[in-house]
Amino acid sequence: MYNIKNFYTILTISMNHLARLFFCIILFCLSNTLVYADFSGKVIKVIDGDTVDILTVKKQKVRVRLLDIDAPESTQAYGNASRKYLATLIASKNVFVKENKKDIYKRCLGTIFLNKININAKMVESGYAWAYRYKGVANNKMMVKLETRANQNKKGLWKDKHPIAPWDFRHNMR
Repeated sequence: MYNIKNFYTILTISMNHLARLFFCIILFCLSNTLVYADFSGKVIKVIDGDTVDILTVKKQKVRVRLLDIDAPESTQAYGNASRKYLATLIASKNVFVKENKKDIYKRCLGTIFLNKININAKMVESGYAWAYRYKGVANNKMMVKLETRANQNKKGLWKDKHPIAPWDFRHNMR
């Protein structure tokens, strides 16, 4: 009788630990899916060629940094043209944002869609942004192809004989 009682005690303790572990796994999975949520809203401000403010349907202002692109800085050649082009595409319009993650400045990194048109890709394709590179490497190969095509066709900033990439401009400004 003593062995059966010990067995049930051990079994009960083990079941409690398993239940807690299972509960923690469920919470972890839910938190990962809820952290980054796609959303819709109206573009209320175009900051520059790769950053906008959006007012969500819940009346929250969200700053969105367009994922996988890098537009010229405001004080750089084509910086103002890039901002203006993005504004012609989406200013005061309702858009859908596919959020990827947050950056170090707590901005939403996302892809903006207007009527199923990928605005991030449109910026690169039209020659108003580069494919984003981290330490010289671009993760989005489609953006690199669009950039190459825009360069070959001398679109936007590629009309300049020696365009300076934003990361080089920022490095030179330090």
